Formats: sequence, structure tokens, C-alpha cells
Amino acid sequence: MNAFRLLGMELSKLKEQKGLLFSLLGVLLIPLVYAAILLSSTWGPYDYLNNLPVAVVNKDQGGTSGDKPINVGEDLVADLKKTNTLGWEFVSEEEAQKGLDSQKYYMVIEIPEDFSQKVTTVLDANPQVPELKYVQNEGLNFMAAQVTRSATEKIREQLGNKITETYANNLFTRFGDISNGFKTGAEGSQKIYDGTTQLSDGTGKLLQSLTDKSADIQKLADGSQKAENGAGQLLSSIKGGTGDINKLAAGSKQIDQGAGQLQEGSAKVLAGLQSAETGGKALATGLESKIMPGSALLASKTGDLATGAKQLSDGSQGLTALLKGYLAKHPELLTDPEFLRIVGTSEAISGKMPGLVDGANQLKAGADSLAAGIAKEAVPGSKKLASGLSELVVGQKAIGNGISDLKAGASQVANGNASVANSWVKMTSAVASLQNGLSQISSGNETVASGWQVMTEGVTTLDSGAKQLQSGSQQLSDGLAGGADEMSKIQVSDANISMFSSPVNLTGEKVNGFEFYRDSTAPYVLSLALFVGALILSFIIDFKKPAGLPSSAMSWYVSKLMKVSLFAVAQGVLVSLFSLLFLQLKVENAFLFVGFSVFTSLAFMSMVFFLVTLGGNIGRFVALAFIVLQLSTTGSNLPIPMLPENLQVLSKFLPLTYSNTGFKSIISLGDTSFLASNATVLFFYLVGFAVLSLGVFLFSFKKSKAELSLAA
Repeated sequence: MNAFRLLGMELSKLKEQKGLLFSLLGVLLIPLVYAAILLSSTWGPYDYLNNLPVAVVNKDQGGTSGDKPINVGEDLVADLKKTNTLGWEFVSEEEAQKGLDSQKYYMVIEIPEDFSQKVTTVLDANPQVPELKYVQNEGLNFMAAQVTRSATEKIREQLGNKITETYANNLFTRFGDISNGFKTGAEGSQKIYDGTTQLSDGTGKLLQSLTDKSADIQKLADGSQKAENGAGQLLSSIKGGTGDINKLAAGSKQIDQGAGQLQEGSAKVLAGLQSAETGGKALATGLESKIMPGSALLASKTGDLATGAKQLSDGSQGLTALLKGYLAKHPELLTDPEFLRIVGTSEAISGKMPGLVDGANQLKAGADSLAAGIAKEAVPGSKKLASGLSELVVGQKAIGNGISDLKAGASQVANGNASVANSWVKMTSAVASLQNGLSQISSGNETVASGWQVMTEGVTTLDSGAKQLQSGSQQLSDGLAGGADEMSKIQVSDANISMFSSPVNLTGEKVNGFEFYRDSTAPYVLSLALFVGALILSFIIDFKKPAGLPSSAMSWYVSKLMKVSLFAVAQGVLVSLFSLLFLQLKVENAFLFVGFSVFTSLAFMSMVFFLVTLGGNIGRFVALAFIVLQLSTTGSNLPIPMLPENLQVLSKFLPLTYSNTGFKSIISLGDTSFLASNATVLFFYLVGFAVLSLGVFLFSFKKSKAELSLAA
């Protein structure tokens, strides 16, 4: 008996058994019932969130930000009252607790009393982080717990934006104070620049005067040295002329004439020495009373200048460090060109400060050296010079008197050789005094020349430092003024503060979206309906007992396989057409949807066919357990990547994984290549279980032909 004859007998039996036929029709309608119940609704799980009761307890007492009162709790409550994202109920703490105890509220959100007060500490040295408290009744419903937790995150984000707005408002308000500080600093640095300009001009004039007089001082030193040498030669000559005293009598007439000339010249020398004496005293007085105190004062002021430059350098470096620290704490300012320009300006000022400090230190060193040279060398030398000149004047007066006597006694030379000898001795003593005074003058002038050189070098260093200080103060003034201008350009408005508090708007789009919530569950519902339909069908019709005596195991197997395949095709067509025509399920391709439904129904029927023919009721139980196993491991409730790793591996071997994904490809993804890959895996399931079923029939046919004959 061939397979088609056996199939005809199978179908004829069904026609004869009216009750069984109606049962079969009922079984074929079971997948339709699944689809009708689970796919007919067009509502979504988030459509009625406003019915989900959530209590809000506002205990916030408010705070003060600057001069403005704030109450973040009241602002939040006002915003929540404008939305219906959840069923907000604004109650007291006692009412909220009662609602939790009576399982009324899914969540209670509490805003503490000090919430706003902590918000105002955002710019303090030790800011206090405000806390938003909530109690979640997760046991009432897991999905509701996820929704309410998501709502708390949105509230936290909303409050974070509010706090950031308060922070930005306070920060931008202080920009005005910073700008005024820069302006004040620029004005102060301009005054420093003006002072250093005057200092530079003064040191330039002093240096020029010292340089101009340096040659005269050297000439004075050289002339005094020559005068000292001449006095020595005069003294030597006078001492050597004692032996020629007798010749003095013979030349008394010439001496008388020479004495007159000598007297005249002595008067000129005396006048010159007196002028020199007056100048020496004036020099000593000027050095001691004016130049030495002035140099000491200059040294003191340059010390103050060096100290001030060091403090200014430290302050600028401190400001730079503070700005960098602030930038590190607020990396969002890395995108703020105005703030980065402030940091750059501060760094430029700090970079110039070491040169300013070095110049001030060099200026102080030069001033100290100048004061020390004047005090230690110039003043004592000038005093020695004045003293020597005084002695020289006395000596010169004595010489003048001697010359007068010489002239008066020239006529009496012959008779007054004793007087001449006596006067000669006096003249020798006077010339010795003259030589001594000129030696002191020469030494003092050398000291003056040396001190003058040291003073010139010190003033040169002072002048260089003053110029560096002038340049640095000008750069400081320009930098501070530029910083003030840049700060003043920062425009602060409500729009700026709003962007600062919430700098990013989230925009996006959905692809392959679901029109209704049922579209997301349709693959799972259709797969389950087709598998359950095949399983229930096994209770109505016999998957193994032949309608007649089969001639071979193959004809027996083929007839049964064709019979169950007809019902599989029928339920696939009915479910797909019902979903398309009556439930108005939207799919990318209706023909592919019907075809894949039939193909999936055949694959599931092949599995059930094998299990039932192999084990009967035990096989049906295994099939039921098999479908239950797949409910939560094939991407129905959770995406497969969210499952534990061992379940992810298991899902790769479960047919519902591929039927679900295949239906998704048609219903929402519109990806035919994705559909083909999943259909290929289902094909292997279909063929594999069909081959296994053939093995069951072959084994059963060989085991007992007699039993089959009796069964037929």
C-alpha cells in the first residue's frame, strides 16, 4: 500500500468521525485564539503611566543664593504638577508612609529640608551635596519599579540642571567683580609704570652726569699726583741747595727779582689752593650730607621695590595656579575660549615676573654697592682731600710769608746770611709740608676716582634694572587691562545661564519602530501559537497509528508526515491571514509573512511529530517542557545579549530563537537577508526532526509487523 493511499484512508477516517473533525477545527483555531487575544490590543505599556501612584513629599525649607531666595523643592513640585509622566500625589510624610504600608504607592520621593540650602554651597570651600531620597516598593511590580526608577533619574537630572543653573548664575555674577579687580590692578600697575619711568629717567640722568664727570675726576687725580711729584722734587732741590748758600749772596740781586716774581706766583698759588680748599670742603660736605644719604635712601627704596616685585610675582603665579586648578575642577571650561584666554594672560604675566624680580634685585645690588662705595671710600676720601687742601693753604701762606721775607731781606742777604739760613730751614719745612699735603690730595683723589667708577657701575646696573622694571610694569599693566577688557566682553544672560546648566540637547530618531506595543510581542506570540497548535493537534489525531496496513515503513511514514504537514500548513495560513486581515498587523511583506508562518508551522510540527511518535504522552510532556524552556531564553522577554552567558549559549540551539527573529525580520526590521539566515536554521530543524521521525517509523515497522496489522 503506497503512501498516498494511506493518506487518503487517514483523511477518510476524519470525515467519518464528525466529532473528531470538529475537534480538529477547534485545534486549528487555537493559534487564532492566541493571536486574537494577545495581538488584538493596540495599547502600549507606557500609555497609562499617569495612573501609577507615586507620592512626593516636599520638606524643603528653601535657601538664599546671593541676595535671591531659592526653593528647589517648590520648583520641582511645580514642574511635576505640569506633567503626567506618573501619577504624582503631593502628600505629607505621614500620608506617604501610610500609602507605602497599605501598598498604595509604588514609590515615595522625599525632598529633604536642607536641599536648597545645600544647593547654595556649590561655590563654597566645602560644598555639601544635596540628596534626593526615595523609597521604592519594588515587590508590587517589576516593570513599575523600572519605570519609577527611570523617573527618579530624570528628576535627578532635572535637579542637577537647576543646581548647575544656580552655580552658573553665581559664577557669572562674580565675573563683574573679577573684571573690576583686573581694572584696579591695571590702574595700580600703570602707577608702577609711571613711577618706574621717573626712576628710569632719574637713573639715566645720574648715570649721564657720572659718566660726564668721570674724565674730570681722573684728571684731578692725575694732576694731584703730578703736584705731589713736583713738591718732592722741590723739597729735594731745596735740601740740595744748602751747600750753595754762599752763591746766594752773590745772586742776591737776582734773588730779589726772583723773590718778587715768586711772591706774585705764590699769591696765585695761594688763591688757587684756597679755591681748591673751598671746593674740597664742598665736595666732602655734599658727599656726606646729600649723596651718601641719597644713595642710602636709593638702596632702601630699591629694596622695597625688589620686595614688591617678588610679591607681585608670587601673586601672579598664585593667580595662575588658582585659575589652572579651577580649570582642572571644571573641565567643561576647556571649551570656553574666554576663560582659556584669561588663563593664557595670567600665564604670560607670570612668565614676565621673574625678569622683573631679577631686574629689581640687580637694581638693589647696584644701589647697595653705590651707597657702600660712597660711605666707605668717597666720603672719607673727600674729607682727607679737604684736610690736605687746608694744610696746603697753610703751607702756601707760610711760603708766601717766607717769600715776602725773602724779598724784604734780599737787600740784606749779604749781611743776613744767618737769617737766610734760618729762613731756608723754614722753607724746607714748608716745602715738606707742601709735599705731604699734596700726597694726601693725590691719595684722596685716587680714592674719589675709584669710588666714582664703582658708583658709575652701580648706577649703570640701577639704570638697567629700572628699564627692565619699566618694561615689566608696562607689560603687567597691558595684561591686566587686556584681561579686564576680555572679562568685560563676557555677556551674561538667562540664555547663557540656561545653556551652561544644560549644555546638551538630546536629539535622535528611531529606526524600525513599533507602531503598537503588540508589534514587539507578535513574533513571540506567533511562534508560541504555532508550536502549541502543533502540540494540541497531537492529542486529537494519531501521529503514529496507520489507517490501514502499510506496505512499508516509508509509505507509513510519508502518509503520516503528509497528514500532519497539511494541518501545519493550514494553521500557518490561518494564523497569518487572520493577523493580516482581521488584526491589521503591519508587516514589511505580506507574502513573506504568510510563507514564513507556514514554514515555521512545518518546522514545529516536525519536532512535535518526532517526539510524539517516539514517546507518546512522554513525548508530549517533553514537547511541553521544551516550549516552556524557550519562553525566557529565546529573546521573548529579554534580548538574548542580556541573558546570562550560559543561557546565551543555550539560546543558539533553540528553534524559537530563530522563529522569533525571523518574524521580527518581516514585521519590524524589513531585512530579508536576516530572514533567510534564520529560515535556514529552521530548515535544518525541520529536516533533522523529519529524518529522526523516519528512523522511529523504520524501527517500529521492523519491530512488529503483526502489531501494525492488528492496529490497522
